[in-house]
Amino acid sequence: MEFQRNDAMLMEILQDRKTIVGFLDSMFGFLRRNTDFYHTKKDEADQIGFPKGMRDQILYGAMQRYDPDCSLQSMNVESEMVDNGTFGLPVVEEVIVESSDAPKSEPKNPQQKTASAESEFSLIDYKNGAAFASHCWSQTLKDLEVQVKLPEELKISKNLNIEIKAQCLRVSSKQKPDHFILEGNLSQRIKHNEALWTIDHGMLHISCDKAKELWWDRLFEGDAEIDTKKIDCERYIDDLPDDTQATIEKLRVQQLEADKRQSQLQAANPEQAKTMERLRAAWDAEGSPFKGQPFDPSIVRMS
Repeated sequence: MEFQRNDAMLMEILQDRKTIVGFLDSMFGFLRRNTDFYHTKKDEADQIGFPKGMRDQILYGAMQRYDPDCSLQSMNVESEMVDNGTFGLPVVEEVIVESSDAPKSEPKNPQQKTASAESEFSLIDYKNGAAFASHCWSQTLKDLEVQVKLPEELKISKNLNIEIKAQCLRVSSKQKPDHFILEGNLSQRIKHNEALWTIDHGMLHISCDKAKELWWDRLFEGDAEIDTKKIDCERYIDDLPDDTQATIEKLRVQQLEADKRQSQLQAANPEQAKTMERLRAAWDAEGSPFKGQPFDPSIVRMS
């Protein structure tokens, strides 16, 4: 995990903008200028942006994930496994664990993707991965995240056995340790000593780094392969070469300075600020000679 490096970068922005409001303004301004975050898909053929309403769900989910009132459970997995004595469990076929008041069903193959599985998870939950009946997984080039739906009686950590090894995941009930909610041999290795897990709204989230930076074509051995040609290969700034990061940082500082000047302008001369906003809107408009260039009003002569 690279929390410290990310925190250092974000702290620099927070110190520059002074307030939480200013910090968030920088974050969303960055998303507006550099990503398709604010683009709403018009139809299924639209390849960028999000379906209507999904952006708000993503924001709310991200806030809730770190809200202490959500009763999140997070710890170093290795120490938890030692305390629970769960290392060395035999590999068995995974079965669906039913609640006590529900009729028993025959074990299902958890690797079989169903038509209803995708409806249980949002697209962002299995980005670059796949969704199944009781779990889904997503990935970046460096990281892996697995989400598991928990039965009603197993939605708190003290009722679960969670085993995470370099090439194995197992989640079971402490009351019925031979009944697995999730079990399988991973198709590639992970850095299990750095893995973290949380429980939120009846969902178990497992986050870990990959042992090697590569795109996985399946989560577990025996899963159907995903189409790796359709993977979104976007890379975060930490993944880019140092010289590219330096260029982006330079542009970021320039943009912060421009935003500061713009704020000062708006406070000192509202009418001129309105003119500048109209110029900014026209800058990238179709037919503009400046389309595609960085916004620089100093090169425009205004009477």
